Amino acid sequence: MKKSLCKQDRTSKADKHKKNTKNVCREVKSRVLRALDEYSMLDGGGVIVAFSGGADSRVLLDVLAKITRERNIKIACAHVNHMLRKGAADKDEAFCRSVAEGLGIPIFVLKYDVASFAREKGIGIEEAARDVRYSFFERLLSENGDYSRIATAHNANDNAETVLFNLARGGGIKGISGIPPKRENIVRPLIYVSRRQIELYCKERSLKYVTDKTNFSTDYSRNFIRWRVLPVMNRIFGDFTEAATRASRNLRADSEYLTALAEESFERLYKNGQMPLDELMGLPRPILARCIFLAYEKSGGSALEERHVDALISQIKKNAQPFSLDLPGGIHARGERGAFAFSKTKAEAQSYRTELKEGENILPNGAKIYVCTEKSQKDTQPTDKVYNLSISARINGDTINGVLYARSRENGDVYRIGGMTRKLKKLFCDSKMTIEERNSLPVICDGEGILWVPKFSVRDGSKAKGGDNTVNIYYIAESISGGHYGEI
Repeated sequence: MKKSLCKQDRTSKADKHKKNTKNVCREVKSRVLRALDEYSMLDGGGVIVAFSGGADSRVLLDVLAKITRERNIKIACAHVNHMLRKGAADKDEAFCRSVAEGLGIPIFVLKYDVASFAREKGIGIEEAARDVRYSFFERLLSENGDYSRIATAHNANDNAETVLFNLARGGGIKGISGIPPKRENIVRPLIYVSRRQIELYCKERSLKYVTDKTNFSTDYSRNFIRWRVLPVMNRIFGDFTEAATRASRNLRADSEYLTALAEESFERLYKNGQMPLDELMGLPRPILARCIFLAYEKSGGSALEERHVDALISQIKKNAQPFSLDLPGGIHARGERGAFAFSKTKAEAQSYRTELKEGENILPNGAKIYVCTEKSQKDTQPTDKVYNLSISARINGDTINGVLYARSRENGDVYRIGGMTRKLKKLFCDSKMTIEERNSLPVICDGEGILWVPKFSVRDGSKAKGGDNTVNIYYIAESISGGHYGEI
């Protein structure tokens, strides 16, 4: 009798697990519908799903295909082949085309050499890939009037990771509100769906998807949070991801309300580039902080942190005039004669000159430059960390005159690119760089002068066309957690 009861109990648990697994499809759809309706994500026209072929976007496309059919809304998908992983990227593209064809959904595909684009623009691979994707999405919307939204596959885990990331950096209410479900024409229907639910959905529906191995690297802060920190939080608290979803939703609503109040106060107080200190003193801190942010942005700043805001609020509340503070972005804050204002300041670059040897070179500001020849690189490839986080240039070694070195920028710096002799100061201004960005970038030189500046092109006549005499230069602006980069 006891044996029979035990068997019955085991069967009951198995049936329950099977039932729960089947119910996940219904639950995922319900959560997507909640996000769609709560944020009016499908109002105004059709939707284009950003489709990488990974599990997240595979589920998003599958669910939205059903919902759009039910609501008679047009749907398409868009895939970008970044040409970064050779044959794997082409296989991913073929897979996405096959899925779209199987669902009867139009697919727009862009095949773009992101690595070359990154070198041409002098930016990192990740930044270049994102720029290419979103430029493609915007172009699709502008050229296809049937569609008004791009749906990306950011999910509840992505949101929880963002909350933790911003919390660790001391972010305010806006930062720890996580990923906005809707921003202009970008919508995120999976924002209430966890990665576990996505995996179960794929299993239940027998959905195939592609996997990018770089997503599992813990060399980057966000991936470390994803694979090391978030699982621990979920074990400790049961379901931290769900709790973060609820918290960020509530915080976002509070933040939006406070921002609306602050914008009303700012519009009333901000005149001729300044605000009256006596009225600022009477504002509640959340409103005052937002007014400071708005005035800072008006002055052309873009990197104000909470600690800077705290320092300014302290000075304003004390009303200890005059006071001043230098801020990121070459902005100067001052309070005097009853008024508070921001203005542009001039910042001096740290002067240095560092001769570059083959391998790793560390600059005085902590940035790193790696130098290697094409011939040596064939045997000792740069690690993924160097490749993904660097800005790189390929130089024809035969055109390097004398010693290769990096230095700080100097007054009157010029070099020839695009058939013209350009002033470095003018290039910086045209690119809208902050003072800090200008001062941090190294100027790579040889005996003839400037050879290359990261984020810009190689000197005319010195760009490599291939061959063992090519010299590769990798510039990494910030350190990577986890120690060494590896030898090149």
